[in-house]
Amino acid sequence: MQGKGSAAAFLAVLLFMSLGACASMIALTRGREGDVAATETWTPAGLTATALSDSSPIATDFPAGTPSPNPELSTPVVPTATPVPPSTPTPPPSPTPSVSPTPTGTGTQPGPPPPGANQYRVMRNERDCSKGGLIGGWVYDAAGNGLGWANLRLYNDYGWAAAKQSEGVPQAGKYEFTMGFEPGLFHLVILDNDGQPVSPVVDVDYDPRCSQRVDWEKAQ
Repeated sequence: MQGKGSAAAFLAVLLFMSLGACASMIALTRGREGDVAATETWTPAGLTATALSDSSPIATDFPAGTPSPNPELSTPVVPTATPVPPSTPTPPPSPTPSVSPTPTGTGTQPGPPPPGANQYRVMRNERDCSKGGLIGGWVYDAAGNGLGWANLRLYNDYGWAAAKQSEGVPQAGKYEFTMGFEPGLFHLVILDNDGQPVSPVVDVDYDPRCSQRVDWEKAQ
């Protein structure tokens, strides 16, 4: 009877110990799972502060085709060309009609004598080599009397010219041009008081060794 009681007590102790061991194993397993979870979620304080205080932008790789976060910076601006109005062609100037020159007479074609050019005519035109250096003569009226104060002009083709008046009494009608030592062709004419010719022009081929005498008579 005593042996059965000891055996029952031994089994009870053994059961109690088995239950305690199971409880210990369960508790130990739960503790390890908590430690692992705490280890995975723990972050060092230094690293957290650094990450929070760093304001530098984080480079992010965007795949091709993904729009940029700042489209206004990445989209290129294409300049727009200002249209230039087409230039208006300037019409060519109208041609000016040419005017045919009016034909003028040459020196070889004598024109009509000027008004009053026949008021005097040449009575004498000859060379006198008894003395030289003069071109002169006499001017007469229609009655053959010496005519004073007649206007005579002597000139050449190079712009030289001289003027004389015929003398009054006592040598009425006489005139003389004192010439130099150079020969040449000269022209002699009688003018009215307005400077218009009233006689034909007489050509004088002057020779310094001789004198040329030209006498005039007033026409009727």
